[in-house]
Amino acid sequence: MHIPYERYFDLRAIPKGGMALDSYEYLSQVTASAVESSPIWDAHTHLGTDTDGKTLTAEALLADLARFDVAGAVVFPFNDPDQGEDFGVPNQRIWDACLPYSDRLVPFMRLNPHGPWEAEYERCLARGHRGVKLHPRAQEFDIAAGVVRGIYKRAADDGLPVLVHTGYGMPAISQDVAAVAEAYPELKLILGHASFIDMPRALSVLKPYPNVYFETSVVRMYDLFQVLREVDPGRVMYGSDKPYSSSTVSLQAMGIMASLAGVAPERLPDLFGGNLLRVLGVTSKVAA
Repeated sequence: MHIPYERYFDLRAIPKGGMALDSYEYLSQVTASAVESSPIWDAHTHLGTDTDGKTLTAEALLADLARFDVAGAVVFPFNDPDQGEDFGVPNQRIWDACLPYSDRLVPFMRLNPHGPWEAEYERCLARGHRGVKLHPRAQEFDIAAGVVRGIYKRAADDGLPVLVHTGYGMPAISQDVAAVAEAYPELKLILGHASFIDMPRALSVLKPYPNVYFETSVVRMYDLFQVLREVDPGRVMYGSDKPYSSSTVSLQAMGIMASLAGVAPERLPDLFGGNLLRVLGVTSKVAA
């Protein structure tokens, strides 16, 4: 008797005989070959050194990206022990590390709203940094606090996206994010870790704001499924949080959950890089 499994399961998520789950071949299968025809871009990686002891070089990052033919990545500083008051030293190191790979690595500046951020913002903007990274837990501020609103306004005025940490260590943040999105409708606000710390409320509260994007690094599988099922695919971005995760784990999670959530194959290129490139204002490779 033939059992019509395709009625009940998306067969793309079932590996063919002998196919390794951590292989590019399996990723291609679960994404209906979308990763072969469209570039993959990672919206969330770090370079340098963190106060927790983690380190990553540009060369090690590129080696990890190469395993799955990832075209490039956004990079920004860790919570660097040399951050000082304004992240000036780590931001310069990010720029220097990206310069030899300017078609593959996109530098974001990291800022501390409690410090003299205005001068550092101007320096980074003049150099060519393409966005801003903020970490409310590490730098101890609330997402909608007055102290950080000047950064949101400058980024919105200059067309720079802001990626803000909304993962581990954060309280419920949905209403604060909504307040920022409403106050600065031109701001491209990327939620690092897709606000999984405040699921499922974040989805219902933030769905009305088209300038809010959900970046998927280290999001728990059931939360990732919810994001992919309920949020417009044009507002979801693949990210890895390298080195806290890897391209292997992050890409497979996105591919499998997108398949199970019923994301149409023609929308998969948006998830895996197209949305990020549009927010950055480029269509393919990043211009030097």
